[in-house]
Amino acid sequence: MSPHISFTPASAYSLDALADLFTRSFEAYFYPGVTTPQVLARRVVTENIDLLRSVVLLVDGEPSGVALLARRAQQAWCGGLGVIRDRRGGGLSHHLVAEMIRQAREAGAERLTLEVLTRNIAALRVYERAGLEVTRRLLVLVWRLDNEVPPDGTPLEIADPEALVMGHFAAFHPVQAAWQRAPAALLSQPDLRGLTLCEGGEIVAYTLVTGDDDALRLIDLGARDERAARHLILALQARAGSITSVNEPANSCLTPAFMRVGFVVADEQHELTMAL
Repeated sequence: MSPHISFTPASAYSLDALADLFTRSFEAYFYPGVTTPQVLARRVVTENIDLLRSVVLLVDGEPSGVALLARRAQQAWCGGLGVIRDRRGGGLSHHLVAEMIRQAREAGAERLTLEVLTRNIAALRVYERAGLEVTRRLLVLVWRLDNEVPPDGTPLEIADPEALVMGHFAAFHPVQAAWQRAPAALLSQPDLRGLTLCEGGEIVAYTLVTGDDDALRLIDLGARDERAARHLILALQARAGSITSVNEPANSCLTPAFMRVGFVVADEQHELTMAL
């Protein structure tokens, strides 16, 4: 007898229960980890996750998977989709993706995007079968000092993150930012520090970072051109032990700046899109 499949809004569950289900749905994933209620609550705010449109997959009444759907105006984005380990291999992910797409359409979204690791071939096939198409690659870039001599860098100036996003984001980003690095996400994320590179009294590049000098994480980087981006990165390298930047668009003219100062591609994702 086939199992009974149904769906319920994620909003019907507490953050504790939803975080636990999300963690179990990504068990044995490429990046194992625990999603706490606190982390999930923060993601709901910064990524605009709509818990009323996000869904929990029920198999014979038991929560067995989850799809987080985020919305901004007419754009929708999948913030994570997975099935618990004991239920994998039976095609449930196809039902879950189809329901997520239905929810995005009903919410009035005109486009759906998501990311999947390029090495996650099984998930890529599920999404492509549902009608999503690969549009570009997003890179995870890493640099570590190791035993080399730190490069010289121009001093950076501290600036207000909100002022940087509002005043320079549009001009300093030659291609569309990933969902997690769009202005809506940056403006709602706490604990960001803003640093700028100035020439002739004008800002030519900026970055928003978290972490400390041992391990910096670039949350956003914008620049007038590749040269300015490279000089800003060199200045960061002069003060940091390691730097990580996630979701750098491979098609951006700023991305080569990382490669020219010793960054390596630690991982990469496909960004997929479909018109609704």
